[in-house]
Amino acid sequence: MSMAFAKNLSIPLLLWVFIGTAAAWDLRFVLDYFRRRDIRHLCLLHCTSPHDELTLGHTFIDNNVRISTCRINKDITKIESVLRKQSVPVGVLLNGSCDNTYNILDKSSKSGLFDAMHIWLILEHTSATRNMTIDDMMQQMNLSVDSDIALATFTGSRYELTDIFNFGKIQGNELERTFLGTWDQTNGLKIPSRSFKLYDRWDFHNLTLRVVTVVVGQPKTFEPEMLTSLSYTKGISVFTKTAAILLDVLKEKHNFRFNYTVAGRWIGPPHKNASLAVTNSLYWGQQDLSCTSARITSERLQWVDIFNPPVTQLESRFFYLIPNKGIGNYENKFLTPLSPAVWWCSVGAGIFCVLVLAIAAVLERRPRPAIYAVLSVLGAVCQQGQRVTLLVIGLTSMLLYNYYTSSVVSWLLSAAPPTLSDIDGLIRSDFELIFEDIGYTTGWFEDAGFFYYRGYKDPKEDELREKVRNTKRTKDLYQTVEYGIELIRTGDYAYHTEPYSAYQTISRTFVDSELCRLGSLPMIYPSPVYIMTQKRSSYKEFFNWSLMRLSERGHIKAAQARVAGFIATCSGSTPRALALGQAAPAFGLLASITIVAVFIMLLEILWHRWAYKNRKDLSFHKTRNEQRKTISQRP
Repeated sequence: MSMAFAKNLSIPLLLWVFIGTAAAWDLRFVLDYFRRRDIRHLCLLHCTSPHDELTLGHTFIDNNVRISTCRINKDITKIESVLRKQSVPVGVLLNGSCDNTYNILDKSSKSGLFDAMHIWLILEHTSATRNMTIDDMMQQMNLSVDSDIALATFTGSRYELTDIFNFGKIQGNELERTFLGTWDQTNGLKIPSRSFKLYDRWDFHNLTLRVVTVVVGQPKTFEPEMLTSLSYTKGISVFTKTAAILLDVLKEKHNFRFNYTVAGRWIGPPHKNASLAVTNSLYWGQQDLSCTSARITSERLQWVDIFNPPVTQLESRFFYLIPNKGIGNYENKFLTPLSPAVWWCSVGAGIFCVLVLAIAAVLERRPRPAIYAVLSVLGAVCQQGQRVTLLVIGLTSMLLYNYYTSSVVSWLLSAAPPTLSDIDGLIRSDFELIFEDIGYTTGWFEDAGFFYYRGYKDPKEDELREKVRNTKRTKDLYQTVEYGIELIRTGDYAYHTEPYSAYQTISRTFVDSELCRLGSLPMIYPSPVYIMTQKRSSYKEFFNWSLMRLSERGHIKAAQARVAGFIATCSGSTPRALALGQAAPAFGLLASITIVAVFIMLLEILWHRWAYKNRKDLSFHKTRNEQRKTISQRP
């Protein structure tokens, strides 16, 4: 039999279970208690008469509480369906004098109904004769830190409320009892504490929680200090260290400890016989939570729950040295400032100028043209010589310098850098790709449909996988971080790892010139990672609350900064080589203008010869005419 009444459907859902007789409890006390807990929906599981059921229904309706009822005086199999999981807290009222009390509690315990989503109020009368008290019953139930159970003991004149919970029955903890308050006819409900329940459950009394963490390679000896060490530890990722540091803060504040299990992978299929991983150990209830974190997808949320907020970010990159071959067929390395090549180019340019000036001096029939050419160039270099020469060379150099610098800078700003800009460039490159031996990479190779790096289906990841598989290898596919970074220094390899791991070695081994050539291509863009726990874990509410408190107080940002490590960058004292491929138009235009200048010079030479010949002919004819005139004037 069931009935439902509603006056306000927008109010939060709350479930109210009643078991017992109408005369065995005080409606005013119950209404006061659940009104304080903001109760607006009642579901009555009862063993009363239909008349009492109807009376109770009208009472709750008059108090703007929705109600539904179900008779369970003989059959309790329906309790789990009635007390089904809800997305908001629900309330439960139980009269301890009912014959089925123990069975109801046991059924609820096995069904996981003593959690934060079910608010229980259990009425116990001291005059009741029972083989077992409610307190004795609750010691056998599976309670945890999120349980919300109030035991109301009627002493004849008032109700005394006791908060009953357990920090972890499955971990061997004892039942905890805390005085909540009282209720009587004169003063009503008196509960001194109005704080969040977890503030009253601050001290976990040295409770031991089972945690699983990840150390790549699974060392022979494991020490918990490895997880919280601020320095780089081989095999331990940055998002494991960050999670461990934050959990270590909570351990000290709330007095609990960990029993560690070390796994080699974060993600594993939820099969009983699957190799040990964080997700499947939590899925089967073998661990309470993870002392590491991972990127979460919708599929993984079917296996585990997560704590909010995220503790840090996951990121991976391919590291490599910028190759000498770049855009088109041009060399990326060209005239590094103050390098020997620059000085040899200057010497070559000086020799070229000497030859040009020598040829010009020969054509102009100057005496000792070679000496003239050498001294002219030397004088220009030493800022000596004729003023006209200095003026021409100075103005020309200034114009060429301004043109060259403006052209190169504008081209560099508008053109793509000489690094790999996307995964296509990596696929087409001549680099041999090597990887850090880590769980998500091995999984990426094993499953062709596993698009881990992008997080969504991307055919380019399949192309990259095929390139790696079909490339003739000179080195093994998986390498340690130290050796992988050493390989990229040769310029023939690109190494995939996390920036945190890579920079630990780069900062110690790379010189400044190598840092200026260092490039990286993001594969996993920064993605939030979360500490994981069992599905519907009793500790989810506590750790969500605790991590939010740490975030508000800056602990999360501080932990991230402590393990961020030193990021080595190019100092700028060793400048990068100019990429000729990017400045090719500027050099092309300069060459074109040079050709035009040579053409103009040839025209000037022809004009000079033509004008010289005309002047010579004119002088010859003028001399002949003068001679004739002189002869004609003779007597």
